[in-house]
Amino acid sequence: MLYLIQLIKFTKYTIFHLIFKEIAMSSYNSAAIANTNSMISPNKIAIYTGLALFAMFFGAGNIVFPLYLGANCGSHILVTVLGFLLGGVGVPFLGLVAISLYHGDYFAFFARLGKVPALIMISIVMIALGPLGAMPRTETTTFNTLLPYLPEFLKNNTVFSVFYCSLALCLAYRENKIVKILGTFLSPVKIISFSCLVLLGLLYANSSTTETIKSMPTEVAFQQSVLLGYNTMDLLAGIFFCAIAFRSIQLATKENTNLNPSLLTLKSCALGAVMISLVYTGFILLAYNHTSSLQGLRAEQTISVISNVVLGKFGGLFVCITVSFACLATTVALAQACSQCLYQDILKGFFPKQGCLILIIIITYLTSNLGFQGISELISPIVKIIYPALIVHCVLSILHQWKGIKIIKLPVFLTMLVSFWFTTYNF
Repeated sequence: MLYLIQLIKFTKYTIFHLIFKEIAMSSYNSAAIANTNSMISPNKIAIYTGLALFAMFFGAGNIVFPLYLGANCGSHILVTVLGFLLGGVGVPFLGLVAISLYHGDYFAFFARLGKVPALIMISIVMIALGPLGAMPRTETTTFNTLLPYLPEFLKNNTVFSVFYCSLALCLAYRENKIVKILGTFLSPVKIISFSCLVLLGLLYANSSTTETIKSMPTEVAFQQSVLLGYNTMDLLAGIFFCAIAFRSIQLATKENTNLNPSLLTLKSCALGAVMISLVYTGFILLAYNHTSSLQGLRAEQTISVISNVVLGKFGGLFVCITVSFACLATTVALAQACSQCLYQDILKGFFPKQGCLILIIIITYLTSNLGFQGISELISPIVKIIYPALIVHCVLSILHQWKGIKIIKLPVFLTMLVSFWFTTYNF
């Protein structure tokens, strides 16, 4: 534990601290990053943005799903890793490439579907990524992560959610400096703490693993891994995050017209994909090697238990607090992004922006009381219907930019119709 604390303190004086200072500023004040990065080399800009994408993508589902899979994959460890990387990294990376070719403009990306369908798609993405999906999921992850350490009156999610959502509202009401501090401090701490968790967990692995799904066919295990990769909803997140990344790179390179922002964005996306792939693989292997300690747990409980098993009570508490504040920062960022989208793009200023924020937080509170599994069941049909259509849209959009292929509406709408049929009738 002392070694862990020393490592964390050391990061305050390393390049990680400097990198994530730029990351925090890029997320909340893109004008500032243009000034601070105007003299930075293209490779450093790509690295900064790649690390920023990693920090933005690594939310609640990204933490608990690989741990849950690793604990329950039995003999299917290889196909589990490959399946989750395909659904949780490959598909979102495809989306990042497609959006970057449209200069990070998600309206231009969806415009070929038509004005009304584009608005509907953006609205669905915002709802699934915001108050009905990712935001309440971060709350339930925080609750279950901190549950062993909470006072008795907060061990009820309905009560805890009031405090959590109220704090998120206070932080999101303005672009508060507290959020910038959280982003600057927590990002390097998160990397170090998770790295220590994985490395120490693998070093002192429990050699006895329980093959909990050994009777399951390999193709079924692969399918479930891909589906949980889908359920991270990172393809949806990439639509908004790529816009942030591209704008930051565009501002950072405006002094040098020889630089290609789209190419730098692609490099950044590739770096972010490699980093998150390594973390996913590490988490799956970590849980796989501690299967006996994680049996019978719900997905949202795994990070708390594995932290205590590997690092002990106090080390586990530190990791749990880190995860919780990271989830809170994600909630605040999503609340601001969704309220801005609702106010500016959907309602066209008809309803006050702060009112949009309050509405998003209220819906998040109501949804969070469904619990992690309830939220997953709520958004699962949306993901199953919209994901295949979005994948087809991304592929055709890339081909449109590279090869001039114009077809888009029929394949996307047909894919959505087929997905709706299969989802409705449980094929």
